[in-house]
Amino acid sequence: MVRVYDLLKARVVTGEFAPGSRLDPMRLRREFGSSATPVRDALHRLTGERLIESWRNEGFRIPQISEPAIRDLHEWTHELSHIILRAASRHPGGPAWHRQILDHPGHLRHLLGYAAARSRSLEHGWAVSNLCDRSELLWRAEATLVKGAQDDVEHIEQALERDAWIDAGKAFDHLHRKRTKMIASIAEWIYNSRADYVDNVF
Repeated sequence: MVRVYDLLKARVVTGEFAPGSRLDPMRLRREFGSSATPVRDALHRLTGERLIESWRNEGFRIPQISEPAIRDLHEWTHELSHIILRAASRHPGGPAWHRQILDHPGHLRHLLGYAAARSRSLEHGWAVSNLCDRSELLWRAEATLVKGAQDDVEHIEQALERDAWIDAGKAFDHLHRKRTKMIASIAEWIYNSRADYVDNVF
């Protein structure tokens, strides 16, 4: 199940399936060379993580992308970033910051993961991990559409290097304001880039 879960999750997180696509367990079995039970277990686990949806008598589907849903996730990202930054500021010391060469979603995952580790809260770490999984596709769109998004992330990184938690929070605020203005464009980008990526039924 772990192998099937990891493979399927990677494809869901990176947006390989179009929004609203149905995930057919039988077809996934053939794709992964697996029996039915690991596929079903992986699908249910991903449903619990809110990466896919399951409806009675309708099977499993990739969630639709809507502007209200994107707005909610952006707001949660903003709130959670400040929660973990405040917690991290109360715990001096801890792991040192190490720069890594990453794409925009990977960079944000690294920044938030570092702040969560400095906060010394397992709950923060788990919340950040799930947030990053659910936001991966939005952040890919953001890298293309939001002017200066990479520069904003660089400002966050520079603040974390100095343990300047207030400055990091201000940099997150700046990015949040810009990404919030681009919600409609982000939703359109996701649909246009993924609509024909795979068959509507997988």
